[in-house]
Amino acid sequence: MPRADYENPPDALRYLGSALRALREDRGLKQIELAAAADATESQVSDIERARNNPGWILIARLLDGMDATVADFANAYNRAERGELD
Repeated sequence: MPRADYENPPDALRYLGSALRALREDRGLKQIELAAAADATESQVSDIERARNNPGWILIARLLDGMDATVADFANAYNRAERGELD
């Protein structure tokens, strides 16, 4: 999975990370718990939430499954982040 090699990540990565964090926190999960449920590492979850990693679709799908979240839930959270309603 490619790591972002820039100090100022694109807005899309920041929104993605904020959306993931909001969904995880809404479900009362710690990063380590989500990672275990999604067959990922805590570092991967942390890096995505901090916009330090550009995850592939398979990982995003596993993370959503690990939270019992839908793509629609994710899209709604992303839109909220884009509007500045998260963080």
